[in-house]
Amino acid sequence: MLYVVRKVCLVLFISVLSGGCSIQQIQGVSLNEVDIKTVGWIENGQISGIDKDIKFKLDTGAKTSSINAEILEKPDNESESGGMIKFKYTNTEGIEKVFERPVERWVKIKGEGRRPVVKMQFCVAGRWVEEEANLADRDDFNYSVLVGRNMLKKGKLAVNSAESFTAKSNCKAEEKQNES
Repeated sequence: MLYVVRKVCLVLFISVLSGGCSIQQIQGVSLNEVDIKTVGWIENGQISGIDKDIKFKLDTGAKTSSINAEILEKPDNESESGGMIKFKYTNTEGIEKVFERPVERWVKIKGEGRRPVVKMQFCVAGRWVEEEANLADRDDFNYSVLVGRNMLKKGKLAVNSAESFTAKSNCKAEEKQNES
């Protein structure tokens, strides 16, 4: 018995000396931060340039946000970035808006080819967030706007998947930056 106790103590001592019990730093956003806002997986939001509420799906499984777009004009050369792209946003409630944005980059989607990525400004839970969104044909999806982890992180939003419509979009026009 004494032999087992000595062996356990020796293993613990070596473990402590080698850093085996060190505290690891966790990367990410602390949920203790005051400005983190919890929202549902579906929320009303706004797109800069459209003055009506739109249903957004907040998806922690999607890295980049996505918006329904019909490409009207694209750059001649699909290089990694540069050039202007013109597209029309539509949703099932009849909201339409034509946007023209610089292409930030192109993203390759399995089985679909390449999609252009532009900067868009969305209002979610009363916060304007400007970040990249890829342009996709989302006509067959329930929601024309998908808010991915990039905007969730930048907007300091945490998603409660058991809730929906927990926050008001109520963003003020003067808070918008880079109005289209």
